[in-house]
Amino acid sequence: MHGVGLWSPGFPDAASWCAGEPKATAREPAAALLEGALRRRATLHARMAAEAFEQAGRQSGADLETVPTIWATAHGEHETAVAILAMMGEGEGRVSPTRFHNSVYNTPAGYASIALGNRAFSTTLAGGPDLAAMALFEAGALLGSGVHETIVVLADEPLVVPFDADGAEAPLAVALALSSRAEGASARLADLRPQGAPRVERRPPFGGLYISAVLPLAEACIRGESTRVGLELACGRGEDGRGWCVDVSPR
Repeated sequence: MHGVGLWSPGFPDAASWCAGEPKATAREPAAALLEGALRRRATLHARMAAEAFEQAGRQSGADLETVPTIWATAHGEHETAVAILAMMGEGEGRVSPTRFHNSVYNTPAGYASIALGNRAFSTTLAGGPDLAAMALFEAGALLGSGVHETIVVLADEPLVVPFDADGAEAPLAVALALSSRAEGASARLADLRPQGAPRVERRPPFGGLYISAVLPLAEACIRGESTRVGLELACGRGEDGRGWCVDVSPR
């Protein structure tokens, strides 16, 4: 692990989250890499993902214009999709072009790649309760193929009507800069596997956001802990209450 980025209302970065010190001024993600029209058109989902991505990249020293990326989201731009469906049922049924181009699943990846001119490998994943583990699994496969570094970005927002409420009150974006090189790493991740650790308990204000399962991993890396970290949010599946995990140790 070479860098951790995080954004949620009140928490502009991973350090403030780990310290439990919310900042009242952190109401909108800076997302400095998005400029002009890109920034005006970007959704909150895209902006907070871009902000976490940039934080992790800067910490790791990665070249944001060339680094391969993995983006993970359970619900994607679902709020935009709901708004488009509402427009289709009103008046002449015209849809906003801006909302339309923001409705695709890989919207954050698209904004970041356009802003940076990054033509490197990029993929956007979904994975339900296993989302955090699947994002790391994809990263491990990518690094194992000969790629030296990647940044994994996980971002989601609370579900809106007509979807069932998931108990979340705030959006969250977390980014992890990973590398096959040990030099400069703050932590080592090893032995990603299923059925190895208790599932992660839900935390306010993120409720049932599946990506919040990655928070203990980010915290362990920042604090320099040596531990086994669960990667699956507790959601009532299975009888043993145990899901995916990964071992973390300080460098």
